[in-house]
Amino acid sequence: MDDRSFKATLIKALEYRANADCKFGTDKMWEVITTLPRCNVYIEETGLFTRREWNTYCSILHIQAPIDKQDSFITEQENILDIAESIYGRQGDNYLTHVDIGILVEHYEVIDFSSISLTEVISKAIADAELLMEQGKYDSAFDRIHTAFHGYLRKVLDNKQVGYEESDTLSQLYTKLHTEVSANIGSTEIAELVRKSLRSASGVIAAINEMRNRHSLSHPNDDLLQKREAEFAIKLVKDMSDYINSII
Repeated sequence: MDDRSFKATLIKALEYRANADCKFGTDKMWEVITTLPRCNVYIEETGLFTRREWNTYCSILHIQAPIDKQDSFITEQENILDIAESIYGRQGDNYLTHVDIGILVEHYEVIDFSSISLTEVISKAIADAELLMEQGKYDSAFDRIHTAFHGYLRKVLDNKQVGYEESDTLSQLYTKLHTEVSANIGSTEIAELVRKSLRSASGVIAAINEMRNRHSLSHPNDDLLQKREAEFAIKLVKDMSDYINSII
């Protein structure tokens, strides 16, 4: 059985046991089960004798888990080994005898917003966001990207000598800029479709603004944006700012 198949089988076996036995299915075990898909899992065959049968050797199940989940994996280490042993059985001259819990080195995408760094304030917001993204804290980075994008739209309108109010929201700024952007697209049928897309993007901008004001750490909100959705929102801002930058 290859490592990938073993990992998939282990997850299913742990989930089955946790559903069948409430004492086994603790909160920490369920955290293990839901985290395992993200973990690096592999089996190492060693030359160490098992002392279980003559001329049999130890295999070690290595699980590299996120650092913030280490406590759950260490607490449930014996239960994981029990299930893993039953799956592994005897492979040639090897028995699975140990589970080693290591730390998963995680790499997060840092989305590049250098193209909109038009002022010192925007640059500072982007620098803060990049530091947070490096740590996978997209939910916290989202607020800083919102600030940077808001400042970017203002600066572009300033450069175009288009007036706006200091109190204008992201949506209001985008609506004013949309007219300027649309004028540079052209008059073909395809250009009209692009203009329609840009008009529709006003709804996206409004949603981004609401996410920031009602579901981010910028205000004391209870229902917070999750990391996955925050990363998605950041990428939407990136795509829109790149297009605006290319056409103005």
